[in-house]
Amino acid sequence: MPNNTEKYLITPTLYNAYIYYAEGDFELYGEKAAEIEAKAKQDFLNTLNKVYTTNEILQRGIDFENSVNDICNGLDVEPMENAKDVADIVGHGIWQEKLCKTVGNYVLYGKADVIRADTIYDIKRVNSYDCPKYEQSIQHLLYMECSGLEHFKYVISTGKDVYVEYYHKDADNLQKLLGRIDMMVNFIRQTPEFNTAFEKNWHSKY
Repeated sequence: MPNNTEKYLITPTLYNAYIYYAEGDFELYGEKAAEIEAKAKQDFLNTLNKVYTTNEILQRGIDFENSVNDICNGLDVEPMENAKDVADIVGHGIWQEKLCKTVGNYVLYGKADVIRADTIYDIKRVNSYDCPKYEQSIQHLLYMECSGLEHFKYVISTGKDVYVEYYHKDADNLQKLLGRIDMMVNFIRQTPEFNTAFEKNWHSKY
């Protein structure tokens, strides 16, 4: 963990970019392995530098979430595939709630798609789904820690089917979360290019 005088912002977006690069099995891509690994590295570096770009997949996810939101708000619009099914699951709750909590040297930050009663819902639009797709993510751990809520559900649409991946806040939730964050920060520290970007852009303002 960083020294006691510094605080660093930690988000699921940063962790997702790290985990894809650091633990990606790029050999599965055969002749394109080096190319895809290089892109994953650049994507991680862009995230560290807070250079965010969009693409067709990301835009589709945004459009899908907006479609679900429109349905939940009772708007008379043509829904995207599965959007009505997802809206029936997440229901009428608080949308885009900011979550933030300082723990030691880390300022944990995220934005919940939907909070309803004692459950946080995160909407995903993917090409395919294999359970448990999000087990190694920190998103559910971080959101439950910041909110104090004990239930988290990823609501996942493939455009054809809808799946729900459920997590409950266990007694070791914070320990697991900090363990994963520490591993990421240690990984960043080992590469000067990564570390410089992290120091420059991820010092917390909170």
